Amino acid sequence: MQSAPITAMALLLAHLLGDFPLQSEWISRNKGSNLRALLLHGAAHYLLAWACLLFFTPVSWLSISNHLFVLGYIIIHLLVDKIKFWLTSRRTLPDDSKTFLLDQLLHVAVLACAAILLTGNNVGQFVEQIAQSMPTKAQILEVAIVYVAVVFGGGYLIRNLTKGLAKHTPANSPDQLPNAGLYIGWLERLLVLTAIAVQTPTLVGLILTGKSIARFPELKDARFVEYFLIGTLLSLSLSLLGGIVLHQLLYGTVSLK
Repeated sequence: MQSAPITAMALLLAHLLGDFPLQSEWISRNKGSNLRALLLHGAAHYLLAWACLLFFTPVSWLSISNHLFVLGYIIIHLLVDKIKFWLTSRRTLPDDSKTFLLDQLLHVAVLACAAILLTGNNVGQFVEQIAQSMPTKAQILEVAIVYVAVVFGGGYLIRNLTKGLAKHTPANSPDQLPNAGLYIGWLERLLVLTAIAVQTPTLVGLILTGKSIARFPELKDARFVEYFLIGTLLSLSLSLLGGIVLHQLLYGTVSLK
């Protein structure tokens, strides 16, 4: 019997890749109102889902029913995106971090159902398999999921959490690179998460010191300092949480020496 948890994790990795690093800014802005953008988003998720399934699981590409299950999962994914856009554009739901997390939880619930259908398991077997020890491929999946979720998904979460504060900070200078703060956040969380995973947490201090030095001229503005500290501490907290999860997954214990 195929492993439903590994299948679910393969779909989760594909989802994270398709919703964050591999989703263009144009698709992200327009998938709720533009059919072409929505279909491109769905096609990317479909291809990524099969790429991860074929690499990490024995799910058969030749099975028509499997294609229908994956296609059904993608259609529901697009419906969730469309409904979220419809509700937030009409202010029925606020476009904030709570809505973002609810949206992601719905996607995860749907992909878990797709994994159960693809493997022929039931919910009880799915839960039982999660409790069992998993092979090396599962560890690779777990690490990849933590990295993509913390580095890229964390950026979206922090952006939503600090959206209200950004309105009260000085506007970006035309000399600044577009989206530079986004890329700096990605690199910061990547480095901090890796430093913790390889048990060298002292590197975290060097990373934060380097970031502070680069921002030194702007630290004279009190409002920017507060915004900068809140964003940095949120990013650091997510990275620390991800690092703790990685320690538990890789070493079976949490030890930050």
